[in-house]
Amino acid sequence: MSTDNATPTARALAAAIRANVPVLLWGNPGLGKTSVVNAWGTSWGFHVESIVGSNREPSDFMGFPIEVEGQTVYSDLAWARRLAAADKGLLFLDELTTCSPSVQRVMLRILQERIVGELKLPDSVSIVAAANPPSIAVDGWDLAAPVANRLMHLDWVFDSDAWLEGFITDFAFSSTPSMESMLNDGDVSHTIRARSMVLAFLKARPDLRFSLPSDPATAGRGWASPRSWTNAAAVLSELRADDTEAMLLCVAGCVGEAIATEFIAWVISSDLYDPEEVLTNPDIVDWTNRPDRIFALIASVTAIARMRGDKKTWESVMAVIVKCAESGRPDLGYPGARSLLQDPPKGATVPPGAVEAFADLFAKTGRWQADAAA
Repeated sequence: MSTDNATPTARALAAAIRANVPVLLWGNPGLGKTSVVNAWGTSWGFHVESIVGSNREPSDFMGFPIEVEGQTVYSDLAWARRLAAADKGLLFLDELTTCSPSVQRVMLRILQERIVGELKLPDSVSIVAAANPPSIAVDGWDLAAPVANRLMHLDWVFDSDAWLEGFITDFAFSSTPSMESMLNDGDVSHTIRARSMVLAFLKARPDLRFSLPSDPATAGRGWASPRSWTNAAAVLSELRADDTEAMLLCVAGCVGEAIATEFIAWVISSDLYDPEEVLTNPDIVDWTNRPDRIFALIASVTAIARMRGDKKTWESVMAVIVKCAESGRPDLGYPGARSLLQDPPKGATVPPGAVEAFADLFAKTGRWQADAAA
C-alpha cells in the first residue's frame, strides 16, 4: 500500500488505534472525517460500527433494563455484539459534540471500562470518535471534562490536493497507508522507552502531573492527569522513536499543547541512554551527570528485567543498578534494586557489592532484611 498520505495526523491516529486509546478527531463538517475513518478502518482489517450521537438516547449505549432469572440487568446491544464477535473491531462514535450531557454520561463507561449493557468489549475493539466544534455543531455541546480526559484529541487536517486528485476519478485509485508502514515493529522495548520518557519527565516536573483547566471549552480538550499521561505513554509506544511530529500531536492530544511542547523539548534535550546498550556496557554511562537521565535509565532497565523475567537479564540489570550506586547515586538505584530483589528469578545471583551499595538505604527504610531475604 502507498504511504503518500501517511501524514503526522494519520500516524497519530494509527498509533492511538493500535494502542487502544480512544481518539477524537476534531474538524469542520464536510471534510471527510467519517469517510476516511470508515475507509481506513476497513482497509486495516477492522469491522467498523458507526454510531451517530445526534440520533441516540442513553439506552442506545447502556442497553435496556430487562429481567433475567429474577434479576434486573441491561440488555446487550446488537452493534456491540457484532464488534465483540469480530476478529478486530472499530467503534466509530460520530458527531460526539451533538450528544446531550445525558448521553455523554453513559458514554463514560464505554470510553473507560468498555462496557456496553452487560457486555465488556474485548481488547480487539478500538474506539474512534469525530466531532465538529460545539460553536458550529447542530445543538452543539462542549465535552464534559471527564469525557475529554478519556480521549486523545486530534485536529483533522484536510488534504485538498489529494481530494482534488481523487475527485476526477471518483477516488477509484485512492490508496490507504498501511498501519505497519506508519508505526514501529511493536517490540516491548518501545513500551519501555515511552514509559521511561514520561516517568522521567514527570519526576522532573511534578507540577505537570495534573492540570485541569478552569475554562470549560479548554477542559473539553486534552488536559494533564494520571489517566491522560498513561494514554500518552501508550500511544507513544506505538510510534517510531524519530517521529517527533506525530509524538507532539499525540502528547498534545492527551495532556494539552503547552505541556506537550515542554515534554517534547525535554525529550530532545535529555539525550536518554539506550538501555540495551547500557546492559551490554554500563561503562558508557556518566553516573555523575543529569539525575533525570539516570533516573530514566534505571527505570528502563528495571522494566526490561521485570518484563523478560529471565535470570541472565535480571543479573545484568542488577549489575547496572549496583554500578549506579557505587558511582555515587545509590538514591537513584534504590527503587530498581528494591523492586528486583522482591522477586528474583530462580537461581539468580545478587552481584557482588549489592549489599554494601544499598545497605544504608535499606536499613533506613527498615526493608533490608525482608528484601534481601526475598
